[in-house]
Amino acid sequence: MAYVLAATAIAGAIGYIIQALVPGFVAASEYVAFSVFWSIVYLVVSALAGLQQEVTRATHIRAAEERPAWRAIAAFGLCASAVALVLIGASSPLWAPSLFGAEGAPLVLALLVATVGYCFVALLSGALYGVRDWGGVAAMTVTDSAIRLCLICVALALGAGTIALGWAVALPFAIAIVGVWLFTGRRVRRDAAIDVGLRGLSRNSVSTVLASTATGLMISGLPFLLGITRQSVTPGLLASLILVITLTRAPLVIPLLALQSYLVVTFRDHPISARRRVLVWSGALLGASSVLAVAAIWVGPWVIQLLYGDRYALPPAAYAFIVLSAGLTGLLCITGPAVLAAGHHGWYLAGWAAASVALVVLLSVPIARPQGILVALVAAPLIGVGVHALGLRSHSDATASRQEPTETSDPAT
Repeated sequence: MAYVLAATAIAGAIGYIIQALVPGFVAASEYVAFSVFWSIVYLVVSALAGLQQEVTRATHIRAAEERPAWRAIAAFGLCASAVALVLIGASSPLWAPSLFGAEGAPLVLALLVATVGYCFVALLSGALYGVRDWGGVAAMTVTDSAIRLCLICVALALGAGTIALGWAVALPFAIAIVGVWLFTGRRVRRDAAIDVGLRGLSRNSVSTVLASTATGLMISGLPFLLGITRQSVTPGLLASLILVITLTRAPLVIPLLALQSYLVVTFRDHPISARRRVLVWSGALLGASSVLAVAAIWVGPWVIQLLYGDRYALPPAAYAFIVLSAGLTGLLCITGPAVLAAGHHGWYLAGWAAASVALVVLLSVPIARPQGILVALVAAPLIGVGVHALGLRSHSDATASRQEPTETSDPAT
């Protein structure tokens, strides 16, 4: 856990620096375009993270009689990449022109490159989790973030526009997978085995990918959703909401999101203590979120004013709602792995899907803004947590019924 947490902290800090750095160097309209592209990239990343979670669940250290699994994992990666490329390429005419205008085509191409790169990042990360190569997991977590920061800084120093910034976001996935494979590929080829065939891996991944897509809509996809549901929202207000949501939610949500595979392994390997851990960790998260939400009323506006002046101002109460919504979304990142580790792919998908559908519906309702947006951010994750809780309860009831002693008749009677 020390390796994973350290790497997660470093990668999260790098992403945070990028998100805080860019709006200081570009105009509000350019920042909206950059943040929406970043949002789409990480929506795709979140979706493909479902591949990582299923590969993590299915991968274990190979016994002497088992066959190595790396060829099956690689074939699975090629198929998954092809499907993702077709879906993104076919759908891009529906959203790229309205979001990016004339810059749509080069940004979609950058998105496709990022998609292929991250697909293999996800599969290699899942295999490394499965064989418990924590050093490899840490390297995979940090490498692409570090490369991205360097490229973003170069682009900003040169005064580059949205297209160059988009490529600086997309390319590090492909660079990182090549570099990390050179150091970890031997162990994966030698030690990794999976408990299902290629068909089973594909079938199970449908649920995790759909759920991870819903996860992405709830977290990294928020700027994208705000961009396509922005009726009656001025560019200045939209830029302010995106910036504050990004900067205030990241410290609570991103670490938990990065720990999804670790939590799946932990709950899977220690099922007896899983329920207690879910309750303890959820309580700690809610307590921290409540304290931070109250503090954000005073600290949030001061920090934004200090960094950006009056360019990205919001009412003080908005900061509290945004921070509280981050904590509630973080709850989904705890209950989700617990449901998945228990083998309930349907409940896992249902929880995230319910939350994301509620978010989209509530954001589309033409009520007062930004109040309506804040209500949507808080209500949607509560709905998803409720669905996951039902799934965990049904699992606990089923386990208890199996453990109840059955009455046996006395043969002497």
